[in-house]
Amino acid sequence: MKFRFETLLKVHKNRENLLQKQLGDILAHKQKQQNRQDLLKDARNNEIKQVNQRMTQNTTIDTHFLYDMFFEGNYLQNNRQKKIISEIDTRAEAKREELVEASRKRRTMEILKDRDLEQYRSKLAKMETESMDEIASNHWSLNS
Repeated sequence: MKFRFETLLKVHKNRENLLQKQLGDILAHKQKQQNRQDLLKDARNNEIKQVNQRMTQNTTIDTHFLYDMFFEGNYLQNNRQKKIISEIDTRAEAKREELVEASRKRRTMEILKDRDLEQYRSKLAKMETESMDEIASNHWSLNS
């Protein structure tokens, strides 16, 4: 027996799989951006350690200016990374909602398929019972 909406069920499954892949790509991109942000933080922490070590030595104003420029640039890059990650989170949440909706539609189709299959089985069982009743009735009338 073939489910009458089998094609539609396949479409929903394929859409769900595509959305899962797209969400996975978005989350992988987010991970890369978070790794980049972590590298920025690590670079900042390493430079802070270097600045603290150099403070015990004689440093020029140029060195202080250079570190100040580095920390300002690092701060701006870190804020940019936060904004990028926030935008990615927004995209991921929207994609997650699409995925939930696609899952719901696929599940609805699967439930309809299960119900259709159950009706078919019930119909077959009923036909088998009627057939067996007919055979028993014919057998009884022949023996009487």
